[in-house]
Amino acid sequence: MCYGKPDELTAQLLEACGLKKNDLGHTALDDFDHFCAYSGCIKEEIGELAFAWTKYAYLSAHPLVR
Repeated sequence: MCYGKPDELTAQLLEACGLKKNDLGHTALDDFDHFCAYSGCIKEEIGELAFAWTKYAYLSAHPLVR
């Protein structure tokens, strides 16, 4: 297991669940990019580790990734 490594956790999550598309043709990663644009979640501003954990948390809670 890769506890403490959010990038590896995200990769495993996406590998296990795939990138399904919603009715609008968007994937969970598309929705995460949209979330970042509106919330100001910018890797350069919040730091690489915080961004990685935010991405993992967002994707693990997203209905398309379950």
